[in-house]
Amino acid sequence: MSSVEDRPAPPIEVGLDRRERGDSFERLSYVYSAGRPSYPKEFIESLTSPFAGAPGAHVFEVGAGTGQATVRLSELFSRVTAIEPGRDLCRQTKERMADQSHVDVYQSYFEDWTDTKRYDCVVSASAFHWTDPTRSYSVARDILKPNGKLAFVTYSELIGDDAWEQLCTDIREMFTARVPYHKGPRFGTRTAEELSGGLEKNLGSIGQALEFVEFGKPLEAAHVPVAEMFGPVAVQLELQQRHYNAEGFVAALDSYGAFRRMKEDARLDLKKSVHDYVKRDCQDSIDRPFALVGLAATRTP
Repeated sequence: MSSVEDRPAPPIEVGLDRRERGDSFERLSYVYSAGRPSYPKEFIESLTSPFAGAPGAHVFEVGAGTGQATVRLSELFSRVTAIEPGRDLCRQTKERMADQSHVDVYQSYFEDWTDTKRYDCVVSASAFHWTDPTRSYSVARDILKPNGKLAFVTYSELIGDDAWEQLCTDIREMFTARVPYHKGPRFGTRTAEELSGGLEKNLGSIGQALEFVEFGKPLEAAHVPVAEMFGPVAVQLELQQRHYNAEGFVAALDSYGAFRRMKEDARLDLKKSVHDYVKRDCQDSIDRPFALVGLAATRTP
């Protein structure tokens, strides 16, 4: 088996390209909550310690999406300010948090945020890698109080057992049969051991650690002085199996870029084929391997 360092990272460019890719999730707000994992309260609480639960602590959330992590932050912090650039996603989060008077939600890109308030924590759940690292780490440092914490929580798909890998192969074959130019979802491209080992090599920069988790190797963040802005990285890693039925698994696939780039007729045909496959060949039951990853670093003086 090749090492994770030998596997090519998906191509990505700095700045606008990342913003465009992040914006594409706006069209998937209707499936995002159903298809993507949520974030355990205890995990976020540990990651944002000692500020979580502290009287008066104020957290800033980058990329709230549909509010999955916002709910958890509202349970842990006295004040929450959350931003989300997508109009529909922002609306959903505002509606979700409407009865929480200590939570403010705004539509904005993080790089465009100009408010002068200072926060105890800046937190982002599966979103910060879509910001422009040449600007976003500086913004994060600027809005944090001295010794404030920058924290990321995200999921990384893993290579699983033989049954799971066979299912991945079958689904990729369904993709290429209908849309030959698609190779299908990558699913997991590394084992839990490779993920853990790669993180150990990137503990000096939270930017590089995040890009390793999300893209397979450090990219633009390797050229940004993130290590001068934030201290060494603390890592939390929790292995999970998420259970899906056919409807839930198709909803998860529907949030992938490979689906978004397909023509509608091919996409609908593929969704039906995958649904029928899971229903019939998997007895309407799939356990999917993930690693829940937490990264945190303290603002330098």
